[in-house]
Amino acid sequence: MARTVFREVRIFDGHRVHPDDTVVVADGRIETTGRRLTVPAGAEVVEGKGCTLLPGLIDAHTHIVGAALRQALVWGVTTELDMANFPDRMAAAKKEQDGPLGSSLADLRSACCAATVPGGHGSARFPEIPTLTEPEEAAGFVDARITEGSDYIKIHYDDGQVSGHMDGSTLPVIRKETMAAVIAAARERGMLTLVHTGTVRAALDAVEAGAHGLAHLLVERAPGPEFGETLARHGVFAIPTLSMVELFSGSTELGTLADEPAVAGHLAPEDLALLERHRAGTARRLPVDPAAAEAAVRSAHHAGVPLLAGTDAVMWLHGIGLHRELELLVRAGLTPPEALTAATAAPARVFSLSDRGRIAPGLRADLLLVAGDPTVDIRATRAVRGVWKRGAQVTRQP
Repeated sequence: MARTVFREVRIFDGHRVHPDDTVVVADGRIETTGRRLTVPAGAEVVEGKGCTLLPGLIDAHTHIVGAALRQALVWGVTTELDMANFPDRMAAAKKEQDGPLGSSLADLRSACCAATVPGGHGSARFPEIPTLTEPEEAAGFVDARITEGSDYIKIHYDDGQVSGHMDGSTLPVIRKETMAAVIAAARERGMLTLVHTGTVRAALDAVEAGAHGLAHLLVERAPGPEFGETLARHGVFAIPTLSMVELFSGSTELGTLADEPAVAGHLAPEDLALLERHRAGTARRLPVDPAAAEAAVRSAHHAGVPLLAGTDAVMWLHGIGLHRELELLVRAGLTPPEALTAATAAPARVFSLSDRGRIAPGLRADLLLVAGDPTVDIRATRAVRGVWKRGAQVTRQP
């Protein structure tokens, strides 16, 4: 049996730095961990001195387009959770996981078609996707999503403040009663529900309607402590997507990512072009408030709301965007270990991915090796030394 041994390495197990310093991988799974274990005969040895071994990262909010799954894996994002997409595209991408190219692609789960109204968020641009209007349609809508292969249910419920400004219009939105009916139908069928919101009030509506989680913490104003307290009282989780807010804000600081030697050489041309637009101050700006979104994160974090790292990446920055998200979460008040948990063990637990997200015997050997100690300096996650999916090392090409 072929084995890979990571030796003399710092181990972040999904929650904390582990006292062991050796990880043995066999047949795509973690076989054992320990201190100074004997290297089995014939094993491949990866020297980890000065490095940290992490579980493969999980991006809890993406939209798969083009080479997204390949580019994500280059950066150690071994699982992408898609939050609205075409069912046939998702089915084909999942099938590809089991083919010859599967080892070069991040693993995938998807909501497929999100719940929205005719002419609303999503359906305004793609009128062929299914929609609903009345609460009585909710059960049938959810059943159809399950049939098409949805792994969880996503609902678009906001005031259109961002989507509407994209094309200078105000978009219709699903009614609160219909949203609540979709959530209830999904819960009856054992499906996780996430809601896209764009204001404090909309987020609270979703929480009070019984949603399991918020797909963003995109808000129009900085909320106070009562915001996080309400989320905590209802037992929801939240995916802040601060990197999406930064992207939409036109931030020139985002462009400096391309200045980092460990980063630039592994970015796709379209990512480099995007970062150059941000550096030059010519990137498109939308009416988002990064400071308000950061305040929402602080409120939720202080109240103990589970936070999951997600980027809302669509056309650009799959993979590297999650590393930026980790940095922004730390700026918003999370400790580096808490941010790392938000990209590993926490999303694995919330989305019932029990075979990943931690370094422990029996789990998938989806692993990320980085130079330095990201539990002290979160930016160290970008210094990638190697990526493994199911125990097989990934060729890192943009």
